[in-house]
Amino acid sequence: MKKIAVILCGSGSMDGSEIHESVMTLLAIDKAGHQYQIFSPDGPQHHVVNHITQQETGSQRNMLEESGRIARGDVKP
Repeated sequence: MKKIAVILCGSGSMDGSEIHESVMTLLAIDKAGHQYQIFSPDGPQHHVVNHITQQETGSQRNMLEESGRIARGDVKP
């Protein structure tokens, strides 16, 4: 059994890790019988995008906290 590091950066297709791709990666690792640990940078995202208008919002989000949405909290810096 291998241990695999998965690195995410935020959450969202326009301003972070794409959710479907991330989840399918985790599922493939699990189905192959391996273990994974999710990691993410801990700092502000470079861009935060409104996914309806596709415009930058000017607000700030933390990459580690946003990656936690995909990792369901089990993410390390």
